[in-house]
Amino acid sequence: MRTKIDTALWERREQYAFFTKFTEPFFGITVQVDCTMAYKKAKDNGDSFFLTYLYDALRATNEVEAFRYRIVDNKVYLYEEVHASPTINRPNGTFGFAYMNYYTDREIFFTEAKKEIESV
Repeated sequence: MRTKIDTALWERREQYAFFTKFTEPFFGITVQVDCTMAYKKAKDNGDSFFLTYLYDALRATNEVEAFRYRIVDNKVYLYEEVHASPTINRPNGTFGFAYMNYYTDREIFFTEAKKEIESV
């Protein structure tokens, strides 16, 4: 579910107007993150580190309103919830694209994500 943002009244309207003039109005960063403890915890619990970090990233993303904004047909929407579309390695060295719904319940997320991985 999503809610259309009235950009004329939006507190971010100046930034939105500025960046929409760019050919590619997106940016990204790359940082090093020490995941040693998270990796160890996942492995100690017999969990996939990939699904652990994906779940934790989705949980954090869904907790921050600014990460749930999307531009669709030049209109800004706030989504109630966002999901993931990761690449999945295949045994033959290729990869496929998956779509994984976010569930607040970690166990449900893991169960459904594993099904999606198998289908890819």
